[in-house]
Amino acid sequence: MARSSKQAERARAYRLRRGEDAGDGVRRVARGQLDLAGERLEAGTGTRGDLDGAVHETRKAFKRLRALVRVGRDALGDEAYRRENTIFRDAGRRLSSARDAAVMVQTLDDLGARYRDELGDGAFAGLRDALASEAETASKALSDDRATVDGVQGTLEAARRRVGGWPLPEDGGLATLEPGFARIYRRGRRALKAARKDPDTESLHELRKRAKDLWHAAQVLRPAAPKRMKQLARRAHALSDVVGEDHDLAVLRAAARERHATLAPGELALLERLIARRRRRLQRKALTQGRRVYARKPAQLAKLVR
Repeated sequence: MARSSKQAERARAYRLRRGEDAGDGVRRVARGQLDLAGERLEAGTGTRGDLDGAVHETRKAFKRLRALVRVGRDALGDEAYRRENTIFRDAGRRLSSARDAAVMVQTLDDLGARYRDELGDGAFAGLRDALASEAETASKALSDDRATVDGVQGTLEAARRRVGGWPLPEDGGLATLEPGFARIYRRGRRALKAARKDPDTESLHELRKRAKDLWHAAQVLRPAAPKRMKQLARRAHALSDVVGEDHDLAVLRAAARERHATLAPGELALLERLIARRRRRLQRKALTQGRRVYARKPAQLAKLVR
């Protein structure tokens, strides 16, 4: 890799640097994610672009940006935080239809592969064909809708111009990000408590979002305590993946019910049994992992940043 490429990659790293001013670091990380999202989206809409992959990567960048402004919320101030968080959320939603449709196909394929010994050839084929057709239609619609892609690109460019004016304190250390980090962790503990009390689709989805925030926050703040933050990020990531699969299965179940006419006799009941079995295992695993991730009290964990 050329030196200039290495320098560019380092500048875009989704973490603060040891000894870096917190305000400068937050701005650098934000610019890196905005540039990455813009480049991926532009490449995906080219003649030979992978639009589905580009949309996925762009939406992930928006989620990282939202986690970043949550970490810096107290330093940014509520007005700037709410503005940026809302803009990044809405931009990601404009790209959601194509990705959501593709995820349903993949979720059905993964479930079929997991329980293939219990399924006959061509199980759920009608449902898969319907979901795949919808995913292709959604992808083509986005590809043809240049206005949406251009609108998201415009959002990225405008956000990049605003980053320099974010009201972050000068000469601030990592301690300026401690309140935001502690808030992210507290919200996750509350979400875990709610999920343990009533592990339904809504409470588990909330736990997923909070675990993702914590994962990204620990990535950004890794220099504060490299080994502990790396471990925390890894565990939060694993938790978000488990509850993410649970949520995808819940969405697949709803989609199957809406498209029951595409299923052969008895297939809907079979699919629901397999989904329920897999979700029970995932939920047990999620609650076990959640207790490990959120074992410390917020004040104890915040000391790592302070």
